Amino acid sequence: MRMAEPIDGTGSPAAASDPQRLRSGEYRIDLAARGIRRNDVAVEVEAKVFDLIALLIAHPDRALSKREIGDALWPDRAVTDAALSQLLRKARRALGDDGEAQASIRTVHGRGLQWVGALEADEDPNPPQAAAAETTATMPASAAAPRRRLPYWLLGGLVVAVLIATAVLMWPASRPPAAVPTAAPVRIVLLPTVERSGSADLAWVRNGLTGLIGSLLGDRSGIEILAPPDAFGDPAVHPPEDADTRRRLREASGATHAAFTELRTLGPLVELDLRVVALDSGVEYREVLRGSTPAAIAVDAAARVRQRLQQPLPDGAVAAAATAEIQDPFVAEAYARGIDAQMRGDQTGAKKYFDICLDHDPALLWPRLHLAAAQIATDEVDSGVANAERVAETARRRGLVAPYLQATRQLASVAFRRGDIEAAATRLDAALADLHEPLPALAQIDLLVAYGSIESERGRRREARERFDEALARARALGDRRREASALFNLAVVENAEGDAEAAIARLRAALDAARAGGDGGLEAAILLNLGGAEHNAGRSLDAATLLQQGLRLARERADRQVQVFSAIGLGWVLNAFERTADAGALGEAVLRHAEHEGNAYWEAEARWLLSALAARRKDWTGALDQLERARALYAARGMQRNVGQVLAETVQTAGHAGEAARAHAAAEAYRRLADEATDARPLAERLPLIDAQLRHVDGDAAGATDALAAFVAGRGTDRGPVTQAAVFELGRWQLDLGRSEATLALPALTTWLADQPAAIALRVDALRAAGRAAEADAAQARLDALRHSPQLDLPAALRTIP
Repeated sequence: MRMAEPIDGTGSPAAASDPQRLRSGEYRIDLAARGIRRNDVAVEVEAKVFDLIALLIAHPDRALSKREIGDALWPDRAVTDAALSQLLRKARRALGDDGEAQASIRTVHGRGLQWVGALEADEDPNPPQAAAAETTATMPASAAAPRRRLPYWLLGGLVVAVLIATAVLMWPASRPPAAVPTAAPVRIVLLPTVERSGSADLAWVRNGLTGLIGSLLGDRSGIEILAPPDAFGDPAVHPPEDADTRRRLREASGATHAAFTELRTLGPLVELDLRVVALDSGVEYREVLRGSTPAAIAVDAAARVRQRLQQPLPDGAVAAAATAEIQDPFVAEAYARGIDAQMRGDQTGAKKYFDICLDHDPALLWPRLHLAAAQIATDEVDSGVANAERVAETARRRGLVAPYLQATRQLASVAFRRGDIEAAATRLDAALADLHEPLPALAQIDLLVAYGSIESERGRRREARERFDEALARARALGDRRREASALFNLAVVENAEGDAEAAIARLRAALDAARAGGDGGLEAAILLNLGGAEHNAGRSLDAATLLQQGLRLARERADRQVQVFSAIGLGWVLNAFERTADAGALGEAVLRHAEHEGNAYWEAEARWLLSALAARRKDWTGALDQLERARALYAARGMQRNVGQVLAETVQTAGHAGEAARAHAAAEAYRRLADEATDARPLAERLPLIDAQLRHVDGDAAGATDALAAFVAGRGTDRGPVTQAAVFELGRWQLDLGRSEATLALPALTTWLADQPAAIALRVDALRAAGRAAEADAAQARLDALRHSPQLDLPAALRTIP
């Protein structure tokens, strides 16, 4: 057995007769001084990183095994694969290399690492500077995973926003798929792995192992992967041999099969109890797998599940799929840990794990796909788009449908969020044109929902409704309650866009029931968020507060940071309306701190928008306008034009209240330019009459502005959308300023759909007092005071922070 090379006093391999100053392309490496320079500029490099580079340079003729490297660099202790992987990444970066190019250090699969860069003696008299002090690179530890599950190869999920603000792109597509009957479709629900040892070091396996298995099955023709209902998982609690368990699983998910997995430790080995059950007949396949690591067993388990379900790869796809699969046990574990982190909402931690996978093998599609999703979620949008484009092109070339569709979905989602609907449609047109085989039934439903979302954004609501209705019918036919909830949710978007708030709320409540029946806590929390926003806009703000608190609690339980952020923001707006400004401010500041910590500009913009409203309530117009401008810049940097438009409209109104005519006109001009440049100007143009009236008012023509706005409100008919609501409140205030209190009291909205909104009640109180109707004003004020002190608005201390 060949021993590792001895280490000298500096930590570098002993090589007395070899040149100590070397050049490799632009880089000069001084082994004696332990430093690296690039074009005469010192490169900062940790001591241990330099040790690795020097060790590999000493053996350019062969690959050094992980054990040899570990013995040489860490002679007194064992080292994890993760630590070595981190060190490798840093070494490559110090030399301008990466896991894709591998121009200096190559990973030789099955053998180790080898120096492959050019080397020549360097006689330059100015040596590089010494390496920096040593730091330790380790793979981040996984915390215990809370209850959070999403479809394992559909991470990136729901675009959460208040219903009036945007539609939801669940799975982008640009034309509806035709219904294609399939022979004996297999839809399997992968239940979370039950880890019996209770070891904190294995907490990641609960979500990570099934996520890994799901990804390995995701390329398989004829197998559709379903996320498990929240209530299921432990076969000791829900035994698969129990007919009621199987029935409930089938009714909740629409699955034909379920996979139960239990992990145990047996000294140095681990054991996975794998059970695949047909949910209709109860026929069960069971096998116990043993191995050295959980991830290695999971790779084997995926192959056995496929074999059991008799779904081999289609002809011609074996070689292509093999290049996309995750087979190396170390890479498989890093990937599984990344999935676990991602499902816990830790996108930053997830990126580190997926980077490790790609350092070892840049050709892997699923780690790159999940890395793209994590980058997009943490505002590294350009990097995420680049990775998604690379996956889409590679998967298209290899004929791998699942990663191709998922990458296209991510790319279209970015365009969708930025408001560039046509760009999203163009991407999807090209993608669907490349698909020459019938899609699985569940993918067809997802595509219908996404196509409807795009049509809704285009303003083609009849076509959108047709797509959502068809998706709803197909989901119900398959018994898929999650997709039923998704279709109902998106139908609510259409109802709301048409001005029928009550119909939208009814759809959302039906969607909530379906999500709960399907056991999807993530979707349930998102629907609670949107239902709360819809109820608030419909004037039922106390109900909204209850729903938003429910959504916030559920999101916290699931560590769903996205829904936590938006639920906190929505609840902050409701509390501000009731003058619960301390709690509203605490929520806004909590989101702001979390956004700055995570580097998420979208969340920061939402927080600053809420904080602007709180400043405006204090009549701190300077502070309010400053927060609005910062929010506008953040939205603009992300290309979120619709949000930019809403903030500009708010700026016009706030500047008007502050008497800053120049600022109001500047914001209005920016709003008009935005509308002129928009692909679909209708949503923005709808508000222009209100903005025109606000400009007349700030310019001094209060009477003319009030008359123009009254005509605009009268022309809105039964519409109850956000523009109408904003116009009603503005009109009521202006009428009072002009002494037209009876006109304010005659506004129908204040006694119908806005009757329970605190702002409407406060406006009515002022109008009653101005009209000399003191007793009625006192009664209305007492009602408002009672609402403001409602226990439904009390915010528990635990909900004021975002962990």
